Amino acid sequence: MIKLCERCYAPIDDDENVVSLAHIDHALPGGDIAWLHTYVHTSGCQEPRVPPHQRPDTGSWDPSRGIGSQRP
Repeated sequence: MIKLCERCYAPIDDDENVVSLAHIDHALPGGDIAWLHTYVHTSGCQEPRVPPHQRPDTGSWDPSRGIGSQRP
């Protein structure tokens, strides 16, 4: 079974410390409850990697930088 972190959606290895959360999924006709188990990293999530096809966010444009030959 592949476990994914609910915060960062990264896969969780079997040797990592996690918190397991249980949510009620639905009630069965016999009165039993079906549980949905989710997991969260306890040591903090890793920063997501930028996919190779996306350019990194360089912030907003600073108009004082000027463009090419128009610089002061």
